[in-house]
Amino acid sequence: MSALARVGAAQPAVPAIDEATFIAEIEAKDPRVAIAAAKVTAARADVTAARVRPNPSISIEREEPYVDGSGIPTNYLRLSVPIDISGKRGRQIEAAEMGVRAVTSDVMQSKHEGFIAALRGFDDCARARMHVEILITARASLVRAVEIARQRGKAGDASGYEIQRFELELAGHDDDLTTAQIELRRARTQLAALVGRSGELDATTALELPASVPTVEALLAKSNDRGDLRAARLRGEAATRRVGAASRGWVPMPTLMAGAMTADLGDQTGTGYVAGVTLSIPIFDRGQGDRAHAIADRHVADAEARWLERQVPTAVQLAHDTLVARVDQARRLTSGQLDRLDVILRAAETSFREGKASVVELLDAHRAARAVRMRSIDLRHQVARDKRDLELAVGQRL
Repeated sequence: MSALARVGAAQPAVPAIDEATFIAEIEAKDPRVAIAAAKVTAARADVTAARVRPNPSISIEREEPYVDGSGIPTNYLRLSVPIDISGKRGRQIEAAEMGVRAVTSDVMQSKHEGFIAALRGFDDCARARMHVEILITARASLVRAVEIARQRGKAGDASGYEIQRFELELAGHDDDLTTAQIELRRARTQLAALVGRSGELDATTALELPASVPTVEALLAKSNDRGDLRAARLRGEAATRRVGAASRGWVPMPTLMAGAMTADLGDQTGTGYVAGVTLSIPIFDRGQGDRAHAIADRHVADAEARWLERQVPTAVQLAHDTLVARVDQARRLTSGQLDRLDVILRAAETSFREGKASVVELLDAHRAARAVRMRSIDLRHQVARDKRDLELAVGQRL
């Protein structure tokens, strides 16, 4: 089979997916989503644990004092109920609930980062497809140039060198096309794997340039609620509540006791009640260990928040400026060069057919046209990557 036949042969249809469906399938099928949900569930278990009150206890006792050798059996049934009057439990519940919010924010940030990584693969697949499309279209132009050279050769107006030079150029172009097709298959296979499908999957995006870019002020306002930054602040607040809870360790824990008693008084049985209160004595353990751990955790969380508060605005500003500049660059290329390519190619082919241009000039026109079209796709792809970088810096999809 000739090279032309191989390129023109019908290719099996590859299913395609749009960006919204792609994200929805990742969220539904990616095992990491289940891991994230499990982390939130584990954090909620801490709230359940913090809400648990101390268990009451029941005791049964028997004592028998002796008087003149005769015993007086006495039986006791006691119910003891510990009561927290320190307010420690409430602070622990607040800390656990803030911990859930912090874990949820971290999970949302991790999911966002995972989506951005997947969308980069989505954009890469579109770029690979568009590269192949450009090479196939450019090949048709080269084949047309070869036919012109052969016609001129039959008429005695072109040398065998010119025909061979075109055929050599076409062979090199076919090699580039084969490489691009290999890359496209790889990108499509990777895209299918991301959503748990077998075979290949294509991205429907054409990497269109964004109509506008939000102002940096609006983006900075959004980034202030970025998942990891919000999580760091919440961890700091949770640690502060834990410090408060541990600081109440000096408050004694009272235990109320009430019950009934019986006493064997010979031919009679006496009955009565028992009541009392027990207080713990916080001499050794006053929550020093828990307080030290909570203070250390608060220092870590506060340091993370300060670092993010410094880094995030810089990252947003840089990503915004880069995206704006890249969009402008891509638009200048589109309006300044792409619109003239077909005119230049037709003029070069006409000049070569009429013997007014050399084979080198015609090949140079073809190479320049292909290079500019490839550059246009690469710039649009880079704009898409820059947009992903901005979304990563802001912490939200734009």
